[in-house]
Order: sequence, then structure tokens, then C-alpha cells
Amino acid sequence: MASVVIPVLLSLFLGPGVGQLYNREYKKGVILILVSASILVWAVAWYYRAVQPFLPKDLTTVDPQALTELLRNAMDQINTKSGAVLSFFKAALTVVWIYGIIDAYRVAVKKRRS
Repeated sequence: MASVVIPVLLSLFLGPGVGQLYNREYKKGVILILVSASILVWAVAWYYRAVQPFLPKDLTTVDPQALTELLRNAMDQINTKSGAVLSFFKAALTVVWIYGIIDAYRVAVKKRRS
């Protein structure tokens, strides 16, 4: 039973692809890790570009306490105007994550029966 639980827990807590690596499905594991990382990088880059119009050009001139408020307002504006884009990134990561968990379980069960 432990041989089935370990890849599931690895995928659950460490991310998609780690359970596949444990199951010795290296190609699939690396692909899932790269897909997850790509989605994360894409989301961070998009968010960074979306926040730029709400911030001053030179952040060194802004009081740190005021910067916190500026960032909070910028995030609120982005969440209001571009909630669908953020939901897309969340959904994409969730789908990859759930696929990784289910696949790690299925392969572990198959290997255990063999």
C-alpha cells in the first residue's frame, strides 16, 4: 500500500510530476514539471506587466508604507478587471496538478499489480 501512497503524496504536496518521477516515468514527470513551471512563469510575467501601469516609474522615491498601499490598490484593480485571466491560470495549474495526482495513483496501482 505504501508504494501507492508515496507517489500520490509526492504529487499532492510537491507538485505535478514528482509522483511520476517516483514511479520511474521520467519523461512524463519532466513534462509535467515543465508544463507547471511554464504556467507559473507565464502567470508571473503577465501579473508583473499588469501591475506596471499602477506603479510609479521610480519606486525608490515612494515611501515603503505608501508602496504597500499602492500595490494593494493595483492588485485590487487587476483582480477586478482581469479576474478571468487569473482564473485561467489557476484552472490550468489545478488541472495539471489533479492530472499528476490521478496519474501517479493509476500507474502505482498498475505497477503494484504487475
